[in-house]
Amino acid sequence: MNSYLPFALFNEFRDANSAFERQHSDSERRAQWQPAVDVCENDGGFLLVMDVPGMAPDAVDISVHNGILTVQGERKIDTSEGKLSISERWQGTFVRRFTLPEGVEVEQIAAKLEHGVLALNIPKCTKEEPRKIRVQ
Repeated sequence: MNSYLPFALFNEFRDANSAFERQHSDSERRAQWQPAVDVCENDGGFLLVMDVPGMAPDAVDISVHNGILTVQGERKIDTSEGKLSISERWQGTFVRRFTLPEGVEVEQIAAKLEHGVLALNIPKCTKEEPRKIRVQ
């Protein structure tokens, strides 16, 4: 019996992102940083947690198309207080893509951004129990 690994082995996502970068626009290819991500599975679904410090909810765009979950956004650092001499904080655009496993409720995916952490709740489809049909 084969064991299904959700999200197609997490370490392979970086490769998936590289493949997408070759197929998409220059603005998508210029992604300057990639937020760290954790993916957890429980009986009810998956929880994808992404660090996006300093970002407002309207700066993040999340979409699902053909089984691919895309999270993208832009983090801007306010430098209006003067000339920036040293910059160690990540800024600019990012794009992260994830292949969703079969059996998730795409229409029920919910996202919440709080304290610089984006949490996506990705519920699994409820399993249909076998049903006996009586012949009359």
